[in-house]
Amino acid sequence: MTDERQPHATEIPPGMTVLRFRGDLDFEDASSLAEAIQGALAENPRVLAIDVSAITFADSSMLRTLVETQQHIEDKSGTMVLVGPITPPMRRLLEITATDELFTIVENVSQAMTVRLPGSAPEDDHRQR
Repeated sequence: MTDERQPHATEIPPGMTVLRFRGDLDFEDASSLAEAIQGALAENPRVLAIDVSAITFADSSMLRTLVETQQHIEDKSGTMVLVGPITPPMRRLLEITATDELFTIVENVSQAMTVRLPGSAPEDDHRQR
């Protein structure tokens, strides 16, 4: 597992933290995964984007960590986004556990920057006439 907090060609706006994980994420990696996420949450991001596009294997320990992270950040009025494209192993884990509808999933970090925060008012596209 690799935790990379450096942006890759996309400037990350204030209030957003991006974590990129690569490789196999299983029970043996659960504590380091949780530690990396806790470090990110300590920064109090409004948006936590977790890039899962390079995950080659994931098990229920990773899924549990993602669910707990989402609940934690929502309690703080933030949002968590999974950034893809979602790999087949990750997609399978989400689908067989019926959690694919639980998470906001976007194709790239740029799309993650456009996700509306919980409790924010939808933009009125007709304001300027």
